[in-house]
Amino acid sequence: MGNCLIGFLLESVILLVFPQEIRQKEFIMQARQGDIFFKTVKNVPKNLKKKTDNILAYGEVTGHSHKIMSPSISEMESFVDENGDIYVLSPNSEIRIGHDEHDVIVLPKNEWICVSRQREFDVLAVEKERKVAD
Repeated sequence: MGNCLIGFLLESVILLVFPQEIRQKEFIMQARQGDIFFKTVKNVPKNLKKKTDNILAYGEVTGHSHKIMSPSISEMESFVDENGDIYVLSPNSEIRIGHDEHDVIVLPKNEWICVSRQREFDVLAVEKERKVAD
């Protein structure tokens, strides 16, 4: 079954099942590229530091990096918070994220995107939460 048909069927089910007030809520985009998680956010935290390079994360195991391929970092707003989460906004064009071992991710323009490392939890481990290594 083609992607367009699946999308049409899914949209039809949503129209039939969910009331209009739920359908009108804004959609939050989420995506993943390896151990990196992307989601749209409406607001960014205060006290962020300006980020001046296009690298979102380095792979500890492979040495590869998740990086902004386009637009250039000078055409975007890019900040990092105290936890290492990155916030990017491209007002004029979609953001293309590349990695040597993963498909390119395309993120929407004119939306704040929070970029964070995936975390895993182990209740039995000394370190209960840790970042996933790529």
